[in-house]
Amino acid sequence: MALRIEPLRRGHRALLADFRNQHATLVLYLQRFATRHGERDLLSRTFVAIDTVGGTERLAGYFSLSAVSVERDSVAVVPALDRLPRFPVPGVLLARLAVDGRAQGQGLGRYLFEEALGLTLQLARSGPIGFRLLVTDAIDQRAVDFYGHFGLTSLGDGLPCRMALDLLPLVMRPAR
Repeated sequence: MALRIEPLRRGHRALLADFRNQHATLVLYLQRFATRHGERDLLSRTFVAIDTVGGTERLAGYFSLSAVSVERDSVAVVPALDRLPRFPVPGVLLARLAVDGRAQGQGLGRYLFEEALGLTLQLARSGPIGFRLLVTDAIDQRAVDFYGHFGLTSLGDGLPCRMALDLLPLVMRPAR
């Protein structure tokens, strides 16, 4: 798989129609709302993984990032946050992460997560805003397990399950 990551733009529209995933909501978001949310509404920014193997381009996966604010009481399970003031904790929301069904099982989900985390850490280290958390809403138990491997902590019991990662230890570490 030869991949490149790019911000979603209108020129990708032809690739969106062929995207497949077992969660219809992830396909629907990509095909109907992601471009509008990024270009017109400024609600999120979506990044696509384009597979260029065989001379043709195919959308192998995507992730969307947005701003989020998490109520302070809901992150009580993260001990490192105990000393923070009692107001909502700002963060970046990994709003969606999806892999095309034909590319699953090849490590693309991990790659996309690491790309999203890398962009988030870059913004945390040198961006114009401050925030403490990477947050996501795991769509099913498989996603809860996936994000758990990266250190995200579950903030609730139901599904979708809100999960968070304290970025401070990663931001304080020198960038690679």
